[in-house]
Amino acid sequence: TCVDGGTAAGDGCDAVCSVEAGFTCSGEPSVCESCGNGLVEGAETCDDGGTAAGDGCDAVCAVEAGFTCSGEPSVCESCGNGLLEGTETCDDGGTVAGDGCDAVCAVEAGFTCSGEPSVCESCGNGLVEGAETCDDGGTAAGDGCDAVCAVEAGFTCSGEPSVCESCGIGLIEGTEECDDGGTAGGDGCDAICVVEPGFECSGEPSVCTPL
Repeated sequence: TCVDGGTAAGDGCDAVCSVEAGFTCSGEPSVCESCGNGLVEGAETCDDGGTAAGDGCDAVCAVEAGFTCSGEPSVCESCGNGLLEGTETCDDGGTVAGDGCDAVCAVEAGFTCSGEPSVCESCGNGLVEGAETCDDGGTAAGDGCDAVCAVEAGFTCSGEPSVCESCGIGLIEGTEECDDGGTAGGDGCDAICVVEPGFECSGEPSVCTPL
């Protein structure tokens, strides 16, 4: 039932030219293959060591639509399905470039990606993404939004790009109307750095006087 040009057993065609269990053989000389043994043989385009469908390599060891497979046993991946497979370093559920995870599911320069589907963020681009709590368009520390785009102690940040302010340091920042170097009320500049009724304030630190 097969003639592979030899009499060795274990290659699909045994010493008496019978097809061995688990193999299929065709042609003269016979080419024998066994789907599911992790070896890409004969007409197989993949072999992931199993015969389950839906993982990229189907029950007859053919690559399934939307997948690429390589190696022995085959590792199959499908960029854009939201799962990290094979050599992928991210998969955000799409294949659009410019969002941190490119068309072949590789993390783009300047981005970090995590999770499935991947969430990608780029600190310093002025957009609050992923786990970022601020992004002021830079990565300098000391301005309220630090080098990993986290709000620094004593600051509040809002908007895109983020505007960060810290009431009570003597600098008028963001939406502050005054900053007298403290957060006590009743002195003309209140606890959130807004000018209190009946006062006018100027300078940094602010000096407030009754009207």
